Amino acid sequence: MLRRSALLAVLLPLLAQGQRFYFENIGVQENLPAQKVNAVLQDSSGLVWIGTEAGLASYDGVNVTPFSNGGDLAPNGVRCLLLDRDQHLWVGHLGGGLSRFDGLRWHMVQLQGVKLSTDVTGITQDSTGAIWIGTFGEGVLRFSPGEAGSSPTAERIEEAQGANAQITGVVRLRDGRVCVLDATGAIQQWNAAASRFEPLTVPGVTDMHQVTALYQDRSGSLWIGTTIGGAFRQDARTGMVEVFDLNRGLPSSIVLSFGEDAEGRIWIGTWDSGIARVDARGVRRFTAGNGLHGNSVRCLASDREGNMLIGTTHNGMDVFKGERFQNFGEDDGLMDREVWSVVEDKEGRIWFGTSGGIGILDPDETSTARVKTLSMQQGKLTSNRVRSLRIDQRGQIWVGTETGGLLELEPSLFRANAHEELSPYIPELKVTALEVGLLGEIWIGTLRGLVRMLPGSGQIPMVYGQADGLASDNVSALYRDPHGTLWVGCTSAGIARIDNGIAKSIALEDRFTPTCFVEDAEGRLWVGTEGQGLMILKDDRIVERHSVATGLLSNSVRSIALDGQDHVWIGTTKGLNKWRPKVDGFLSFTDRSGFTGIEAKLGAVCRTEGGDLWFGTANGATRVLAAKGADRMPPPSVALRELKVNLEERVAEPDLSLSHTERNLRFTYGCVSLSDPGAVRYQYQLKGLDTDWQPVTEETTASYPALPPGGYTFRVKAINRAGVWSEPLEYAFLIHPPWYRSWWFYTLLAFTIGLALFSFIKVRERQLRLRNQILEKRVEERTAEVVAQSNEIEGQKVRIEDLLLNILPKEISEELKEKGKATARRHEEVSVLFTDMKGFTKAAEKMTPEELVNELDECFIHFDEIVGRYGIEKIKTIGDSYMCAAGVPTRDAHHAYKCALAALEVRDLMEEQRQQREAQGKDPWILRIGVHTGPVVAGVVGRRKFAYDIWGDTVNTASRMESSGEPGEVNISGTTYALVKDRFECEHRGQVEAKNKGAIDMYFVRRIKEGWCSDPKGHLPNERFLKEIGLAVAQDQLA
Repeated sequence: MLRRSALLAVLLPLLAQGQRFYFENIGVQENLPAQKVNAVLQDSSGLVWIGTEAGLASYDGVNVTPFSNGGDLAPNGVRCLLLDRDQHLWVGHLGGGLSRFDGLRWHMVQLQGVKLSTDVTGITQDSTGAIWIGTFGEGVLRFSPGEAGSSPTAERIEEAQGANAQITGVVRLRDGRVCVLDATGAIQQWNAAASRFEPLTVPGVTDMHQVTALYQDRSGSLWIGTTIGGAFRQDARTGMVEVFDLNRGLPSSIVLSFGEDAEGRIWIGTWDSGIARVDARGVRRFTAGNGLHGNSVRCLASDREGNMLIGTTHNGMDVFKGERFQNFGEDDGLMDREVWSVVEDKEGRIWFGTSGGIGILDPDETSTARVKTLSMQQGKLTSNRVRSLRIDQRGQIWVGTETGGLLELEPSLFRANAHEELSPYIPELKVTALEVGLLGEIWIGTLRGLVRMLPGSGQIPMVYGQADGLASDNVSALYRDPHGTLWVGCTSAGIARIDNGIAKSIALEDRFTPTCFVEDAEGRLWVGTEGQGLMILKDDRIVERHSVATGLLSNSVRSIALDGQDHVWIGTTKGLNKWRPKVDGFLSFTDRSGFTGIEAKLGAVCRTEGGDLWFGTANGATRVLAAKGADRMPPPSVALRELKVNLEERVAEPDLSLSHTERNLRFTYGCVSLSDPGAVRYQYQLKGLDTDWQPVTEETTASYPALPPGGYTFRVKAINRAGVWSEPLEYAFLIHPPWYRSWWFYTLLAFTIGLALFSFIKVRERQLRLRNQILEKRVEERTAEVVAQSNEIEGQKVRIEDLLLNILPKEISEELKEKGKATARRHEEVSVLFTDMKGFTKAAEKMTPEELVNELDECFIHFDEIVGRYGIEKIKTIGDSYMCAAGVPTRDAHHAYKCALAALEVRDLMEEQRQQREAQGKDPWILRIGVHTGPVVAGVVGRRKFAYDIWGDTVNTASRMESSGEPGEVNISGTTYALVKDRFECEHRGQVEAKNKGAIDMYFVRRIKEGWCSDPKGHLPNERFLKEIGLAVAQDQLA
């Protein structure tokens, strides 16, 4: 077992020397203050702090920011760094001086009673929170940190307490012990109970070893670095001490620093021979010969992603990002930096096709003969411009060149066979693609078709073209899948497949140039294209597409390979991508990740028997070690780096309060992902303004030039190359409104406006009440006037209507009001009554006109009452004549009875008046009455002075009945008699000659027949008669 360990210890360094690892270097070219790095650490925000001999700098994975000395930062270079439990950064300076950064501001720490004038060589914090500093000349100091910006009182640990004045380092162990290293090379530990330092002894470590470094790993074991004996490890459980020196593979006896990586491996930095990494397999060296930029390593630290931070004496800081990528280039024996093809032979050697010939790497060889070259100058090749390499089932290497056609190489003898018989089939002797078939046939892609050749068969090569089923004649890529199907990519034309010698073009939507193929574990064909990203085919259909938008580094895909875990690796013109099917997303690897070649070459990829991948690139070949490098990464940590208000830098204090004039804000943020800083992307949002997150961006600044007053929270999150998002960083701040837009102003304004409104309303209410009272009074007055006027109008209307009804019948009056005219109507049976006074002219001569009118008026008023009581329509008066008619304007079946009754009543009235006049000695008025029944036309004629009248022969006959009658008698015609004879007793006069009418049969009405009258004379109808003719008039109202 010991022999095996010793062998590994010797062999591993030799193997490491034969490989070149990727170390990213940060130096003065990147703005580092100096190349000598004394201390390095990463804070909780991810920022890397670098202490150099010329000052302090921070590194966020993209930019180095130096901090000038002076002001709030102590002067001179930096010797040591500490991140305390409050995440405050402490900086110990060369030449004395102590600085503290609380996350917002720098503070120069002034210790009460102590003036630091020598180098501060170490800082730590004990379990009580006290800060311990070691100086090279003033011994050990201890103090309570207090508030940032305060001046704490320091306690000096005197020499009587076991402390040396010249301290070279201060370390706190996991059990809380504080240890110091001094210039004598001794280790002292603090005994709190005795209040003094006591020696810390480690078996095998003597004073002559001169201790330079002390470190305790995660298991609790102690590591001691010395100047002459290498490194010692004391096991935490057993107390046993293990020595790592030159015999154990350590490159140097002088150890300056220790560090521990994420896997628990210990890194040992030496003075002059680089780094030794100790793990279970032994010691592996990293020196300037295999990638490290400087052999003098002063400090080591691990970041949160597992990268190693290496501070060197002369070459700045290196960042080691793992062993996943190993690069092989011109410095390692390649004849040309551009690698166009890669293949592994059956002996495990890697063949590289370049523009300078073929390079053959033997990974197991450790001598200078590990790389062999073949070139045209050696007579081994027909052209140095090798573009394709393939190995057949016999182990023969087939070489496709750009200008020399196809070659066959025997790997053991490196003897070439130029197949000149193929020259006629290869235009311009340019092989564009090469593949070996399942049956051993060789497929050769050319500018004008695909050539199939079966070596040793003697058969004539077969040429496939577009006419034979290819998408076009120009072949860009070839791939034989595990089933034996040959896939053919054609320039700007798409894909064809060949099964059992039959070619068939695949009908796809787009025309594109395939550059490479691979089939995944699910049987899907991945197709890389020139400029159109990735296409994934299943059953000859495109089922998925990928491009820059979905995570590819470039849409120009040059090579594809499948690793042992079924992950798909994609080489592009801008780096390497990895597709993980279970995670469903791309990882990205660029030069910052170790893939230094960046631009992958067309089809230049090979998977070795050991599972590693080799990619040919524009800058050498890169080996991807399958067993190295985990894809799992912690979530990134994003931090606010700078805040500018109105273009001036401002401390980002919590809950920042700004005035209304401070509206222009610019946030600078960042996420430290040293594994691949270029792959970090961000999203931000300003709550209170943005409703959603802004699109993903590479930018690390967000500007808001004119924010309105209000409360805001700036949020930002980051995503790393593994597709893991950080938790959002939130920063809240408030922009106050101007005084005239503040809450108190609005309150006062609202109160003032409210008071004014209240006062206005009250005044207005009072005015309105007064006005309403006035209006009410006016309304009452006007209402009274209107009511009076309305009553007057109504009275006038009534009088007018009464007057109108006195002039016209009601039906005619209504028709005139409704239509503006009245239509004359014919009435078939109407009884017309005429009266005339005998002796009127003689009597009138003895009266004044006034007396005459009064007499007539009184007489006709009585006539009106009588005819009105019987429903007879008064027609008109002419002088002393009175005319009325029954049966108009409304038909009346008893018109003759009513006329007869009215005539008798008028006769009795005039008889009574005659007697009165005679008694008064006046001339009597004797009345003649005539009645005739027949048809008439009744109506109103003309437009002025309306008068209802009747026309017809019946009217004339009625007038003749009156003139042919006797004074004091009611003279009726035979027609009327025929209608009234059943109720009235009449005296027949015989045929009486009437003017212009001839002889007319006439009758005098004497009285009402017995049984129908109510008085002995037979002049008044009884109730029975009245009911028969439709009159309900009381008996005492008659006569």
